[in-house]
Amino acid sequence: MATERKKGHFTFCTAAVFFFVTAVFELLGVGAPVPLFGELRGGVVTVVYHLVFTVLFVALGVGLWGARPWGYTLVFVVTALYTLDKLQLLLSDTAMNAVVAQMYAEIEVSMPGIEKAIEAAPVLQAIKLLLVLFVAGWWGFALYTRWRRDYFGRSGM
Repeated sequence: MATERKKGHFTFCTAAVFFFVTAVFELLGVGAPVPLFGELRGGVVTVVYHLVFTVLFVALGVGLWGARPWGYTLVFVVTALYTLDKLQLLLSDTAMNAVVAQMYAEIEVSMPGIEKAIEAAPVLQAIKLLLVLFVAGWWGFALYTRWRRDYFGRSGM
């Protein structure tokens, strides 16, 4: 006799695994500068930024894996924070240019001369498009979460 699983179980458990993996990568990059409020920031700001997102992703993974009612709410909280974070980056040309410059600097270390062959404008546009698509993906997941809210023991909200 097989036990019945709630609709969305596979999707939410898979998402939880990806959130755990994302938390690990966030923790591994704890010293990497982050684009905040128009420029790349380092030091304590960077550490706090990465640790906050690490904690959020771990909590989200736990909430999704265990179908916790607070996990439902956390999906929307993290989606809103992620959206605001990416929006402040998208709205700052200075920060976007700093991100591209940092990418070129990292590429130059491993492949000298390569940055001269890559124009910055298309790279900048590609990054902006990716940011918009990632945010759209978050909102798609949030809508799916709303649709499958019974997984978290919520109905009719």
